[in-house]
Amino acid sequence: MKFELVDRQGYIPDLNYGEAGQELACFVPADYPFKQVSYDNGEGEVSIDNHIWHFFFTQEGIGVRLLDGIVSLKEAEKFILAVKSHIWGDSNQQVQIFLAGMTPT
Repeated sequence: MKFELVDRQGYIPDLNYGEAGQELACFVPADYPFKQVSYDNGEGEVSIDNHIWHFFFTQEGIGVRLLDGIVSLKEAEKFILAVKSHIWGDSNQQVQIFLAGMTPT
């Protein structure tokens, strides 16, 4: 399952990466305890409740992909909305959330 968070005006706030081993705290809301699995050049993977989530940059915004584990669409939506609020704040109404897939070649 892959989501994209896209600000209609192309705005991505400056991200404050966490300390070593916790850099991806800039993506993960505070009420989601996580363990960082990997980190490279501003992107990487975290484990939250035995689910592996990958955070990365897309051409238009920020991508979030569930790599391992099963969550309901409602659970995924709650998490993605929390990520959106964590990065852009609660008052930003310009951010759209998309369920994204691969373009056939």
